[in-house]
Amino acid sequence: MSEMIHRTCGCCGTAFHAEIPDRSTQPPGFFYDLDNRPPEPNRSELYRQVFRCPECGFCMGPKDRKAEREFVDSVEYKTCEGRELPDSTGADYYRVAMAAERDKDIPTALAAMIRAAWFFDDDGDDASAVKCREKYLELFSQLRGNDSGALVVAADVYRRCGRYAEVAESLKNRWFPDRLTRQIIEYEAQLAEKGDRAAHSLKDCFDVIDGDK
Repeated sequence: MSEMIHRTCGCCGTAFHAEIPDRSTQPPGFFYDLDNRPPEPNRSELYRQVFRCPECGFCMGPKDRKAEREFVDSVEYKTCEGRELPDSTGADYYRVAMAAERDKDIPTALAAMIRAAWFFDDDGDDASAVKCREKYLELFSQLRGNDSGALVVAADVYRRCGRYAEVAESLKNRWFPDRLTRQIIEYEAQLAEKGDRAAHSLKDCFDVIDGDK
């Protein structure tokens, strides 16, 4: 039996129950993707962490957030800023990111937007996944500080968008003290040079490193 979650809408105040999928029963994995998507069982958690109010359509992540009805009723919100994404979990995550950006909560917006891209990856909808990654990069430009993990994920997002020249540019003049991060960056640069837009995992990176020894 699927799990039922009780939520209260942060826009219209409607209390509702949302049915979410059972937790993944796939064998546990060991390697993250280069954009930080975890292996199973956490890999499938994105399908259990977004909720849409049945009354007003406001989309919420695991944490409560408030929004004005005017914002939720806007054409911008309904069309995912004109990107016209298919009605789906991915579009719901996009709207979670919109609300977080509106509140200047950029880390949450980034987390929601990459999940939107992951959903469309799973759905085989590359065009929509690229739209979400392009928005991710817009959000990333608002992030302050020099977070090496965020920079590595952004490099992968540039590559997955086909913006190969920007992979190296995004990392230019950056210093990464740990050897593993430098190896991942080198691997990203190799993929970009080949024009490779596919998803890759840390295992792929380690296989190349081991093969070079």
